[in-house]
Amino acid sequence: MPLRADISAEILAWLSPASLRKLNATWRGRGFGHADEIIEDIAGTLDEDTFDYEALLGHMEAQYLSDAREGFAVSYHALYAWLAQVVYQLLYRRQVERRDSYREGLQYFEGIARLAQNNHPLWIFSLNHDVLVECIAALFGIEVNAGYSARTVFLPCRSADGQPVAALAAEVLSEAELASGQLPFFKTGWPGINLLKIHGALDVFTYGDGRDLIRLKPEDQTFDAIIDALQIANEGLLDPNLVSSLVPDPLALANKIPYIDSDGKPQVLGRTLLASAARLTDPYPPLMQRRLLEYFRANLAQADRLVTIGYSMGDREINDILTDWLESSGTRQLEIVAPGIAQVPSFLETLSAQIELTPASATTYLERVG
Repeated sequence: MPLRADISAEILAWLSPASLRKLNATWRGRGFGHADEIIEDIAGTLDEDTFDYEALLGHMEAQYLSDAREGFAVSYHALYAWLAQVVYQLLYRRQVERRDSYREGLQYFEGIARLAQNNHPLWIFSLNHDVLVECIAALFGIEVNAGYSARTVFLPCRSADGQPVAALAAEVLSEAELASGQLPFFKTGWPGINLLKIHGALDVFTYGDGRDLIRLKPEDQTFDAIIDALQIANEGLLDPNLVSSLVPDPLALANKIPYIDSDGKPQVLGRTLLASAARLTDPYPPLMQRRLLEYFRANLAQADRLVTIGYSMGDREINDILTDWLESSGTRQLEIVAPGIAQVPSFLETLSAQIELTPASATTYLERVG
C-alpha cells in the first residue's frame, strides 16, 4: 500500500542539510563529489514540513535534463541515481525484513480475490513498486499476468571464486515487444489479474543493453518464493567478495546490480524504480516510461469503472489520463478510496457527477467488496 509519506520520513531521519554536506565531502574524497551550489539546492528541499522524495526526484530529473552548465547535468543525474537507489533499498528492506508481518496481513486483502472472481480478468494499474499484489494473488491462488513473454532467462548466482552455484529465473519483455502495443495480457473472459506497474517495480530490471526488461520468476507462486527471488536478485547473484573485486566503489555503479553472465562476462541489471541511471544522452528510459503510460491509457479505455485506492492524485501524467478517460464518456465512473477524503480533487471538479468518494482505508474498503 502507499508508503510515500513513510519513506520520506525515513529519509529525513538521517538526511539533513548538514549530513548531505558531510556526505558530499566524503564523496569528493572518493572522486564523486558535487558543486556546492548543487548540494545547497538539494539541501533546501530537506524540510520536514514539506519534504517529498518523489518531488525531489522530479526536481533533480528536470535539472539534469535542462541544466546545460558544465558538469551540473552530470551531477544532478548522479544524485538522482543515488537517491533512487536509497528509496529502492528502503522499500526492498521493508519487503524482506518485515516478511512475517506482511504475510500475516495479506489475509485482510481477500477483497482482491473476490474482485478477481467477478472480473475476468481484473485489471490492476499500480504506481507502487512493491510485490504485495503478487503476494496477495499467490495467497488466494490467483494467476497474475504482467504482460511479459513466455521466454525465460537464467541469471547465474556465483560464489567468491566465480563458480555458478544456482540460477535465478526471470521472464523477458523485449524492447520490440514493449513498442508493439500488443503485450500478451489475459484476454477478456480469462480469469486472473492483469497487472501493469506503471512506474517500475522492485522485481523488474533493465537487462542486456538496457533496452529489454526482465521480471523475476519465483520457483513457485507462494509468498516466500516471491520474496526469496527478490532477495536473491539483490544479495545472491554475486558473493560479496566477488562484488568488491568487480566494483571497488559502489558509487561507480549507483542503482544497478552487477553480475557475471553465463558466458563469464560482467553485466548489470538496472533497477527500474522511478527511472534508471542511464546515460544522459540515452533517451530510452523516458521512452520506456512513456510506453508504459500509453499501455495504461489504452487498457483503461476498455473499462467503465475505476477504483483508486490510496492514490494521492499527485502525478500529473496519471491525472491527465484519468481526466481524458472520464471526459470521453459520461457513463464512466471513478471511485476514490482514501482515509478522510471529503472533496473531489480540484482538477476533477467539473467531472464530479462521475466521481464517488469513499473515506476508508484499503483494508476496510476491500472487506466490503464482493
